[in-house]
Amino acid sequence: MTTRVRLGLVGCGSHAWMAILPALRFAPIDLVAVCDTDPSRAERVAQAYGASARYTRHQDLLAAEEVDVVAVVGPPGLHHSVGLDVLAAGRHLFVEKPPAMSHRAACELAAAAGDRQVMVGFQKRYARAYALARQAALGADFGRPSMLRLNYSHVRTAPLLDHLAFMSIHALDLARFFMGDVVAGAVHLSVRDGQHVIALTLEHSSGAASMLALSALEPRLQETLELAGDSTLLRVRDLTELTVERAAPEWADADGTTPAMMGSWRPDFTIPTDHNNSLVLQGYAGEMIELADAVLTGRPVGGNIDDAVQAMRLVEALRHAPPGFSRLDLG
Repeated sequence: MTTRVRLGLVGCGSHAWMAILPALRFAPIDLVAVCDTDPSRAERVAQAYGASARYTRHQDLLAAEEVDVVAVVGPPGLHHSVGLDVLAAGRHLFVEKPPAMSHRAACELAAAAGDRQVMVGFQKRYARAYALARQAALGADFGRPSMLRLNYSHVRTAPLLDHLAFMSIHALDLARFFMGDVVAGAVHLSVRDGQHVIALTLEHSSGAASMLALSALEPRLQETLELAGDSTLLRVRDLTELTVERAAPEWADADGTTPAMMGSWRPDFTIPTDHNNSLVLQGYAGEMIELADAVLTGRPVGGNIDDAVQAMRLVEALRHAPPGFSRLDLG
């Protein structure tokens, strides 16, 4: 039985170098071949990570190398076009988000997948704080999720499609990850100095709701999530703090909140362990672990192309929304 995954990489740029490649050490993955149109970038990666083959054309890599999965890390057009070639060659596929710049193109990748695994880079699903929050939300004492409040706002990112597909797609995926499929929505979209401020309300198949703030007019990246259940609130701030509040069920008991009703987690940066590694906290390590396990066992991978299709469905609806308040046209 195969116990390690043979990986080919197409795209040796800054994101692959800083996030994807360093995360490989957490998973049973061997980088065996790399490809980049810039031979010097391919050479740098090959030397650093022990890949035995370098290419400047992905077609040559697919023809010559016996790899289990190909990771495509570059611009969305590359994700789509090379991704289709990878699937046609019978290999499993990992693509960074977004998998394409349109819902239609994402659907093309999904249609081409067949029985191959196609994972999309929704690494926030595997960020440690969100993984712990998800685990808590599935506990019997949490109850049914009733409301998700999520702020995913950041510095200027225009045009609107870039704002949505490169940045806010993380928030859209997290809303589905915690709350389930989206069946309806309404949005208020405003434009200031060419930047977009989005207040989004989503209804999920469970009947619960999400409220998302997606602004491109805030300092740095502001990322906070609050998930309410039956008298329990989970709060995640900037991936480095998780708090759990178990409130008194009646107003008359509100003053009786005790320390036993509170809990918290945060990484301990004073201890150099894997759990405190930034790649674990951000989710890149968990993402590679998930990819390897799915390829080796054959079970469906999480954060897959079907999830990406649903995220791009929301992106498409938001990019066509008029300024002001409107209901989302989800097609």
